[in-house]
Amino acid sequence: TEEPHLDNLLNRHERVACQTCHIPYYAKVNATKTAWFWSEAGKLKDGEPFSEEDETGNHTYLSTKGRFVWEKNVTPDYIWFNGTADHYLLGDTVDSFPVVINPLNGSYDDEHSKIIPVKIHRGDQIYDNQTRMLVQPKLFSMEKGDSAFWQDFDWNLAAETGMKRVGLPFSGDYSFVETEMYWPVNHMVSSKDKSLECADCHVRSGGRLAGLTDFYLPGRDYDANVNFFGTILLYLSIFGVVVHGFFRVVISIRKRCYNLESNNE
Repeated sequence: TEEPHLDNLLNRHERVACQTCHIPYYAKVNATKTAWFWSEAGKLKDGEPFSEEDETGNHTYLSTKGRFVWEKNVTPDYIWFNGTADHYLLGDTVDSFPVVINPLNGSYDDEHSKIIPVKIHRGDQIYDNQTRMLVQPKLFSMEKGDSAFWQDFDWNLAAETGMKRVGLPFSGDYSFVETEMYWPVNHMVSSKDKSLECADCHVRSGGRLAGLTDFYLPGRDYDANVNFFGTILLYLSIFGVVVHGFFRVVISIRKRCYNLESNNE
């Protein structure tokens, strides 16, 4: 519905998706994985792969996959989204970093876009410095010596074999680059009393929408010139009130003196 609230002021937020206010946090009960660093995979203890877990049993490190970061009660990030997305496809060349695996389209200037909450999953992946492509390494094999990273822990060999399998070149000159994935947050709706309030966004600094700077947000944004002239007008108004009051007092005193003189006559 176009008017979901009884308060018409809230209904005027038609460019804000319902989830934005009604899902102030996600991963409220169980932690969610927010980062995955493949560059740290391959460490061994006594020549064997190992794992590490946090106090709740979540893997924080696996020799086969690298290091993970887990978080609970996470504040979402916020972006403009018009319901369409692009995707990095195997073989695409990379022009900017971090590499966004699934760019979500939208902007303030796009009338079909709304502000939505997202989880940004960050990490790094293997990358060919010469071809400027993300690398598809061979990961799995049942036995060692088959060039699979999860068995031999050799990135160069796994990358060469994996790219050959998918019919793409591999230069042998590789590194790890930062990557991001954007996941819209649609679940874990909070009760009405725990939804966002005006001051969560409409504040000068530290608001939920601080990262969206392509539009004017009341309470957050201001114009320095308007503020300057507004301040001058304020002081002039105060000065005018003081002067007006002063002359009224003077006139009142003079009238009183005049009346006294008239009575004495």
